[in-house]
Order: sequence, then C-alpha cells, then structure tokens
Amino acid sequence: STGAAAAVPAGAWKARRRPFVPAAVAVVLAAGAFMAGRNIGRGGTAGAGASIESFQQITDTAGVETSPTLSPDGKTVVFESDRGGSVQIYTQRVGSRTATALTSGPDNSAPAFASDGERIAFRSERDGGGVFLMAASGESVTRVADEGYSPSWSPNGNELVLARGPLPSPNDVSASTPGLIAVEISSGRKREVLKGTQVAMQPAWSPHGQRIAFFALQPGTGQRDIFTVAADGSAVDAAPIEVTNDPPLDWNPVWSPDGGYLYFSSNRGGTMNLWRVAINEATGKTLGTPEAVTTPAAYAGRIAFSRDGAVMAYASLDWRSTLLRQPFDPVRGQNVGPPTPMIKSTRPIRDHAVSPDGQWVVFNETTPQEDLIVSRVDGREYRRLTDDPARDRGPAWAPDGQTIYFYSDRSGRYELWKIRPDGSPPQVMTKDSNSNFPVVSPDGRRVAISGVSATGMQIRDTSLGPEAPNTFEPAPGSGEILWPFSWSRDDRLLGIVVTSRGTIAGVSEYDVARKQYRVVPAEYRAFVMPRWLQDGRRFLIRGPAGIDLVDAATGARRQVTAVRGYMIGGSLGVSTDGTWYSYTETGTEGDIWIARISK
Repeated sequence: STGAAAAVPAGAWKARRRPFVPAAVAVVLAAGAFMAGRNIGRGGTAGAGASIESFQQITDTAGVETSPTLSPDGKTVVFESDRGGSVQIYTQRVGSRTATALTSGPDNSAPAFASDGERIAFRSERDGGGVFLMAASGESVTRVADEGYSPSWSPNGNELVLARGPLPSPNDVSASTPGLIAVEISSGRKREVLKGTQVAMQPAWSPHGQRIAFFALQPGTGQRDIFTVAADGSAVDAAPIEVTNDPPLDWNPVWSPDGGYLYFSSNRGGTMNLWRVAINEATGKTLGTPEAVTTPAAYAGRIAFSRDGAVMAYASLDWRSTLLRQPFDPVRGQNVGPPTPMIKSTRPIRDHAVSPDGQWVVFNETTPQEDLIVSRVDGREYRRLTDDPARDRGPAWAPDGQTIYFYSDRSGRYELWKIRPDGSPPQVMTKDSNSNFPVVSPDGRRVAISGVSATGMQIRDTSLGPEAPNTFEPAPGSGEILWPFSWSRDDRLLGIVVTSRGTIAGVSEYDVARKQYRVVPAEYRAFVMPRWLQDGRRFLIRGPAGIDLVDAATGARRQVTAVRGYMIGGSLGVSTDGTWYSYTETGTEGDIWIARISK
C-alpha cells in the first residue's frame, strides 16, 4: 500500500468488479469530455514540437477499459476490460464501436503488441499465472514465463522485459520481488536487467533497444519517480538513471517511437495527466524539463503509440466514492435494513475511521493529493486536516477521540504521526521505522504499526517520542510479517500475514501478552481488512467481492454485504458497540482514447 515501507499484497486494492456508473450517465459524460477534447485539442500544443490535432473517445461501455496497445499501423487498438464481469482482452478497429474479445476464462490483462503486429504478449491468471503470447486474432496461446507482469517487447521481438510484481494502481505499489527480468521468447531463458531493492513497475523498452524505462519508489520513501537502466544488463547491479526526482507521482513511462522523448503520467499539474521529457536514449540523460501533453481527462495514463508516432492511445479514469453506514445486529450476525450514505465524495476515498463516539469520521482521498479530512458522519463540519504533497494514510482514532494517528511520508519516509481533530500541526512519533496502518489498543496506551521484510510489526507506547528505539515483535514465520488491522479487548491483534514476495499467507491473530500467533483457518488470496466484533470471536472482513462475517475459531464465513465498484483501499470500520459498520463503495468508469499528433 505504500512506498518502500508499504507492502501491499498482489491485487491488493483493485478489485475487478463491474462498476456501477449508469451507462446513460457515462455516455453523457463521455460525450461532454469528447467535445471538450476536440475544442481543447484541435490546433493546441502538447509541449514544444508536438501538436494534438484531435481527440477521439473510442469506448463508452459501462465498466473500465484500460491498458491499450496499438498495432504498428495505428489502426487497431487492443485493451483490457471488465465489461463482462472478469478482466479480458479485447480488440477494436480505430473508428469502430465494436470490440471483440480475444480471451476468456481467468483474468487476462496488460496486452502488448509486438513490432511485427502479429503477436500480443499479455499477463494471464490461467494455469497458475504467468506471461503468455497469442496471435493478434487471439489464437495460438503459448506460455512464455511462469512469472512477471506488464510485458514490454524488445524492438527485435526476441525478448520481453517484465516487472516482478503487479500494479494495482500507481498509488499502491505491491511489495513483490524487486528488479526487472528479460525473457527470451524462443527458449524462455531469463536474465536479470535490474537487481537492487527497487520494486520496478511498468518497464518500457526503448525503440532502438538501448534502455528500459520504468517507475519505482525512491529508496526508503513513498516518492514515485521515473528511471531508466541499460537494456543489455550491463548495469544490472548499478543504480538506475533518474529521469524525475520530485514530489509529484510519476508513473507509466513510454518512449516516443523515435526515442527522443519519454512520455509519462503525472499529477504534477494538479490532475493526473500526460507529460513528456526530452531524453538521450543511449544514456538516459534528460535534455530538458518535463512539459505537459494535456488531454481532456482528469485522470489519464496507460500510454501507447503507433510505429510512426502519429497516433497515441491512452486510458482515462473517473472514480468517486461513497462512504456508507450499515446497521448490524452483532448477536445474530445480520444486517438490519439497508445501508445509508454518510459521505459522498467526488474523489476516491482510500482509508477511513469512525470516532469512538460514532459522531465523526476521518478519511483520506487519493486524488489529486492524499490528505486527511474530518467531518460529522452526516457530512457536516467538513474540514481538511492536512493539505500538502505528503501521502497521509491509514487514520486511526485514539479511544478518547482527541487524537488521530496516521502514517505519512512527510518526513521523507513513512513514519507514524498524530494530529488532533481540530487540525493542530501534526507531530511525528517514530524515526526510521517504515510505519504503516496504525492500530490503537483499547486503552489507548499502545499502537501497533506494520512494516515490511525484516522490520516486521512494532507495538509502541503512545507516550514515547520519535527518539525511542524501534522494537519489533516476533515474525509469524520465516519471511512473513503480520499486518494488524484490529485490536480486541482481550489484547489480541488481528490481521493478515504477508510473505516476503508480497502474497497473502492468510489471516492470523496475535496474542500480545504471550507473543503467540494463531492462524485463522480461512483462506484468502486477495487483500482483506479484518475488524473484530465485540465478542472477540467473530470478525468482519473486507475483500474484493464484499464484506464477510468470519468465525475466528473455525474459519467459517459468509457474506453479509456485496460491494460494488473498485476496492480502493478496502476500507472498513466497526462501531464501538458493534451495531453498525461502515465501508466505501467506489464507482469507476474508464475508457480508451485516441489522440492524433502532427509534427
């Protein structure tokens, strides 16, 4: 979920479900955006030397169409979509409104055309998962590698460069194995392109085969920047070359077909839009400062070019969240009536926490910057607690309702912070701890914070300052850490166990006094967020499909609420008396656009 310190398991935040934006509304909004794009784009400049002649929205089906790849001639776009209830790859002629599915079955994503236009590489979850090839018609599917994500072709079509982990979203980089690998198509032989500790995402091979661009976290921070590394592996152990190094969120690097520019998506202009920077392809040295390539979208990324650079495809994304309150009978374990909205936001809500008295809610939004906001549960007395480029996440109330704990990279790396609900200046509570997701004990005297890898979980006295030494609890098992999310009244922590490769080993509880773990006999393969009920025997858990009630002793579980939309953060709260719980529902609409460029 965060930076170097935030190990979000594979598939953590993005639950691929059919969004709930009404189709008619989506079409109206799309039409408005299309006309705005024509008016803005025609004849407008996209940085010195590039001119966007026109924008065309080519998909308008309810759901999320994303990750486009263009055929070399720019006449066909292939993309992923969840329109059918699962993520599949579709092909569509530019100018047509009809898309044809190329895949079926388990999720298939991240298509990439080879330079010959005859082959498509893609990620698939079939047969245990991996990277596969298929013909442009969807036929002749073969496995290339049993691992890897976001494939990018070498210019000669002989190799693919792969990320070692998935990309749920640029805000949430999974803690998978760091580095990049290249795979030879003919033999399946792998070689290291980048080692080190950086979890490199979205690799992109340069058009003359010299370098590979990617985005990653600056070491020890949550700052996302663009880098390049030599494609031949000659600098596999060296530090990559920086393209950007500043606070904005930079991701999705893609080379212009002539190798003279590196395009990327960034929120440096206030919204998530497209930028480019002149670059020396051979050395990776930038030749200027980033310049805007503005599209008619509040959120744009997933860039692709035709071979001649005259056609660019990209994906737009619009998401907004509602925070809901669901009445609940904790004895019978059943909902009591329908949910009611507490907060309706025009932006995605990632994390939230309800005050102990049930009167206030604190939450953070993810776009355009990650700030903490507090309001009454009915939306009144809304006020912003933070307002800066720092990533402020995971708020948790102290039992007296006078302090809000959260984690933030405002000091340069993720640490534990606290702030009063009146918006007084925040205070740092840890130093060099790589803190994440604080969980406060029922008496308010201790706070549990999760880390990654060898750092593991800490339980700190809330009266201690940042100079107090970091002490860590025993690990659940070799190479595992516990991410606690709930603290019971009898001093047990409940959370998920994550392996060093970023995958979920299961749900566990930790007896704080005895320093002992016990595995809850229930299997989860996607990110989940458990919260104890008052009895300390059952808990509610938020997963990709909805909210389940689980018996901690037996692992028996049943769904109590189906949740629509994307699982942005998987936020879940339970009232102090257990008579209601709160959760976010995020509606998402994504579409593919074509921009025609004159030079």
